[in-house]
Amino acid sequence: MANNYKQRRKKRYDKDDFRQRPGYNKKFNLLKNAPVCPLCQKPVRDLYSAITHQSSNEPAHFDCILKMLRKINELTSNEKICYLGNGSFGIIQFRNAAGKLNFFIRKRLNYEETDPVPEWRKKLF
Repeated sequence: MANNYKQRRKKRYDKDDFRQRPGYNKKFNLLKNAPVCPLCQKPVRDLYSAITHQSSNEPAHFDCILKMLRKINELTSNEKICYLGNGSFGIIQFRNAAGKLNFFIRKRLNYEETDPVPEWRKKLF
């Protein structure tokens, strides 16, 4: 009976193997088609999480943009940079008041302009 249960279970995807994810776009997995990140010079294979670099208008890794913003902005020990959505980041400041951990957005960083959709992003739709 235990073997029958294992056969009926749904297939679980390995979170480290991005090729198994549903909706993965295989045409950008090839190195010859993948655009190069302007910050780290490595191919950007997951274009769904890429962000447009400000100066070159090319796709860049989300983590590369986040590292660059951390270097530019001086953060204290109780601050972090977080993605707020729609191409903007924010410097979040945490405060511990009366046993509760509160936070507020100290500064908003509008990084990516979303009004003219970049050409590389139009290919994804």
